[in-house]
Amino acid sequence: MEHSLHSIDCRWLLALYAVIPLSIALVALDVLLWNGWLLNEVLPDDPNDWPIWAVLFGLPHIIASMLTMADGEYLSYYRRTLLWPFCLFLFIAIAGHFGPQPLSYNLLFVFLAFYTIYHVLAQQLGLTLMMLGRRPDRLFTCWKWLAIMAGFAIYINVYGMRFLGDWALLGINGYQLMSLLAAGLCAGVLLLSWRLARLAKRGVGRWYLWANAAMLVSALVINEVGYTLFVILIPRVIHDLTAYSVYITHDRNRIRAGDGSWCYRLTHASGWSPFIVLPVSSLLVAYALNSYQHFAWINILILTLSFLHYYFEGFIWRGPNPHRQYVAFKR
Repeated sequence: MEHSLHSIDCRWLLALYAVIPLSIALVALDVLLWNGWLLNEVLPDDPNDWPIWAVLFGLPHIIASMLTMADGEYLSYYRRTLLWPFCLFLFIAIAGHFGPQPLSYNLLFVFLAFYTIYHVLAQQLGLTLMMLGRRPDRLFTCWKWLAIMAGFAIYINVYGMRFLGDWALLGINGYQLMSLLAAGLCAGVLLLSWRLARLAKRGVGRWYLWANAAMLVSALVINEVGYTLFVILIPRVIHDLTAYSVYITHDRNRIRAGDGSWCYRLTHASGWSPFIVLPVSSLLVAYALNSYQHFAWINILILTLSFLHYYFEGFIWRGPNPHRQYVAFKR
């Protein structure tokens, strides 16, 4: 069956990083020619205040992963692996909402921030490792964790004021510390990127490595000049479209093998492709959940599903398991 698999072209995954120079170009035009018109008149202060943002980014790809998992064989295979994390994440979400405030909610935010960044970068850097054609070693592991900690510091600077308010360490403003920490870590990422690139076996892997370094550095710089939307947009576009590419490819190959999730069995009569079914169904479910997330238990459900998504995405695409056999990459 392997020779007949639909595959994901690594050049397509690399092309998604074009959002970086496009974002930098818009910021530069706004600063140099438009006198801040884009920042002051068009872009929202908080991306979540933009209705299209909530509909398209973040939650939909999480729902898509759940729909891909909604398969009798998969649920039977992963049942024991996922049950205890589901219970743990549900407890964390409930404790964050109903525990002593504001401490519980602050801790929930920090956990969400770190786990989100870890998930996003671990996926992108894992693909980098695959494209480089090398096994994880001390150099790569150091590069990976420098990138994750840099991303975490940037994330705190973007969202921290909203959820944590002002804070300081040893009399120094916490967000200034995060900026300095992120800058130092990004410098380390660039240095190790240069060392890893020299050892790269494949050209696409070398380019993908530098693209991930550019994602972090551009987020740091753009955030410092105040264009928060682009700081969030860049990794969201890259990560979410990469995820959809994997899910759709997986579902096309599984259907070709004569199987498919409950979602595809329900729509089999229409003859629609996974290119349509998965994005549309995940967007609709995500829209319904986002519309009612102001209710505590809906928000708890969203957080629990998000954490569970972060958890199982860490292993379902690696090693001998049902998901991995239906995904192939063209390097």
